[in-house]
Amino acid sequence: MMPAILVVGFNVRPLARSVKKAGYRVLAVDFWGDLDLSDWTDAHISVLDQQPQHRPERPMLPTAEALVSGVQQLIEDQGPVEYILASGGFDDHPDAWNNLSQLGNLLGNSTQTLIRARNRQLTCEIAQKAGAATPKSSEATTAKQLQAATNLLDLPILVKPKYGSGGFHTRVLRTEEEITQYIQRHHFTPSTPLLVQELIIGTDASVSVLSSGKTSLALSVNEQLIGLPELGKGKTKAYCGNIIPLDTSSETMHQLARISEEISSKIELKGSNGFDFVVATGGTPFFMEINPRIQATIEAVELVSKINLVSLHIDACQGRLPLKAPEPKGFCARVIVYAKSTCKVPDLRNIPGVVDIPIPGSIAERGDPVCTVNHIGETREQALSVAREIVKTIYNHLRPITSKK
Repeated sequence: MMPAILVVGFNVRPLARSVKKAGYRVLAVDFWGDLDLSDWTDAHISVLDQQPQHRPERPMLPTAEALVSGVQQLIEDQGPVEYILASGGFDDHPDAWNNLSQLGNLLGNSTQTLIRARNRQLTCEIAQKAGAATPKSSEATTAKQLQAATNLLDLPILVKPKYGSGGFHTRVLRTEEEITQYIQRHHFTPSTPLLVQELIIGTDASVSVLSSGKTSLALSVNEQLIGLPELGKGKTKAYCGNIIPLDTSSETMHQLARISEEISSKIELKGSNGFDFVVATGGTPFFMEINPRIQATIEAVELVSKINLVSLHIDACQGRLPLKAPEPKGFCARVIVYAKSTCKVPDLRNIPGVVDIPIPGSIAERGDPVCTVNHIGETREQALSVAREIVKTIYNHLRPITSKK
């Protein structure tokens, strides 16, 4: 029997796909339980139970804890695995990460490295020494602290949870009135600090880096799609997908790659890790944060680079890195479709390029991710324009549900 790898995270279908293509048996634990996850797995457990005519009940447990519980259950059912690979959902949950490592060979960063990678003060200091700028920012746990922090910055500003990912609950506040409204509506607690940050205008970017713990290699420099109004995310900085690679000058590509490699080696990261930046309008790269695990871009990177990132991740964790980064062939647009209102989701399997497909007839509420669209084109514009047409087709198929009075 082929050796098994267990993958776990918020949405692991892209990671499961890579593991299957690398030649392993695949066990998976994810949050959503989409229809096409089973295409790439030998056994899987999902936190949500999708059913026609229903929006799945959200778990009582925090997401990271629910995912760890699923891993424990699946290993009890299926037996030990060769490796555990984690994607999103654990960045700011070192206790859950540590619990994962107790259940098997969690291949990647140690809990201590995860904590270092999410230490904003430490990573910003390293980024500055490597040549990146960092946005002015401060923390707030009370209304008074938030007001004081905003007074030190020019409008507009960014307010987001210190702990979290994907840009959810991140707001751009453009006026004093919006700041006042935010303060009035927000429930302040010491355990959920806010990060108040200057808003950097420019191109959102990320870098996928392989690291051995001592040396690093940037595999791909990517454009990030953030807060797209056509996806109902214009008022936030929510993650809406990527275009891979970033269409920019070779100088900017090299600069982002070099800075990411230097930070990665200083933090002593292992395996595949992601680095987020904003390239300001004048060309200055602003370092934002590290995602110390396999990233959501894995499928798009593989599609344009013709690599298997899981195989490279395993090699990197064992001290082996490629001699050079692969040359991308064309551009891949990866767009996440969010529900703009409560709606019933039809069968999306016959629409080309659509993945992360919900159970037909299931209910999505406003802001829920519905599916993902992938499209490869010869140019950035071609890839994105076709992906947008597919997105329009999907929105035309969604059936809004009006509440009964």
